[in-house]
Amino acid sequence: MSIRNYLVLILLSSIILVCFSAAISGYKASMSQADQMFDEQLKSISRAMISVEGKLKTHTKSEASNFAVQLWTNKELTLNLIPNPNLKSALGKFVEGFSYVNFANQRWRLYANNDADLERWIFVAQPVKYRFQLAENMTLAAVTPLILSMPFLALLISFTIKRSLKPLVSLSRQLQKKQADDFSPLIIEHNSNELSPVIEKLNKLFNRVENAFLREKHFASDAAHELRTPLSGLNIAIHNLTVNLGQTKELNAIQKGIERMSHVVEQILMLNRTHPDHIVQTFEVINLQKAVQSVVMDLYPQVELREQDISLEGSEAPILGEHFTLKTLLQNLIGNAIKYTPKKGQVKIKINQKADKINLLIEDSGPGICEADYERVFDRFYRSGGDQHKSSVIGCGLGLAIVKHIIDIYQGEILLGSSPLGGLSVKITFTAYDNNLGK
Repeated sequence: MSIRNYLVLILLSSIILVCFSAAISGYKASMSQADQMFDEQLKSISRAMISVEGKLKTHTKSEASNFAVQLWTNKELTLNLIPNPNLKSALGKFVEGFSYVNFANQRWRLYANNDADLERWIFVAQPVKYRFQLAENMTLAAVTPLILSMPFLALLISFTIKRSLKPLVSLSRQLQKKQADDFSPLIIEHNSNELSPVIEKLNKLFNRVENAFLREKHFASDAAHELRTPLSGLNIAIHNLTVNLGQTKELNAIQKGIERMSHVVEQILMLNRTHPDHIVQTFEVINLQKAVQSVVMDLYPQVELREQDISLEGSEAPILGEHFTLKTLLQNLIGNAIKYTPKKGQVKIKINQKADKINLLIEDSGPGICEADYERVFDRFYRSGGDQHKSSVIGCGLGLAIVKHIIDIYQGEILLGSSPLGGLSVKITFTAYDNNLGK
């Protein structure tokens, strides 16, 4: 629920609750006033009946049901003005004052007045329902205008809150439009005192994040580039020594170390280039099958050198992606499968589509990975077996970290398992591109 709707709901609920409480209090006050007014009216009628007693016929039926009157003289009924003239008994007890009685199928408020000198009792009663009706009418008359004004009050509250929250809405829209690499300061027109410190802190935070982002980007890129030059020089030096001195154990160890360092540098550069937001902006429709075929063709000299059997099964599979990152992903996975599969081993690649998902399965007959390391191999610089890796393949533990990084950008899933061929099984799930929906 938005803040605006929440505030409107809370304010209207509070107003309705207050009005309801006020209506109850008003009803009680109106009822009390009605009781006093009608009680005084009963007293007045009692005095008036005494003055006109001789002019009224005995046992006369009341033409109206608003009042009932009885006059008793010396314990004898001399006047009976009630809706039911057949009732000959006293309307109440011969006790002076007010009380409540029931007759003629309703409840009455009774006033008994005693004239001790003439030994007369006069009973005047009025239906209680008239008192409630008067109180209800008074309360309703007071509350009705407020109830009718509720829709206009809701609109006024909504409009006022909307104007008050305008700076916050503007801030929200600016933040939604911002790209991950957009660190420009926020500018809000008609800013409020409450929001100014927030915007000031956010702008300072953007500035710090931008500086940190640029430092990290430049450091990784510059460091990798700077390392390439001395590594190239070392490679040339080792090659010259090998030509002059021949192959030795020490030179081979140095050569492998240089190759490993070169591999780390290349992977760092690769990781630095796969910035999520830059990549997503350049997404386009790519046929996964053709992309896999292209990578297999690039790596086929290694397959042929190792006398391996590699196969690809599947049909066209369109996905949204970016050529460089997808090729990097496939080169890492298929390249690993080829490198870790021994001579005359097997590598199988399958592509299949189920509903809106496309699955890429890569299996090999290599040594595989221990199940306990399935999660850890995606960590940077972690390599199953560490420096004592049972294969002789050069690696630095960045390949699968890059793969996982790219999979996250594609919002896909990766699952490691044991292959029926005896090695590792890698299953990647992509979202299929739908031509009808355009996604």
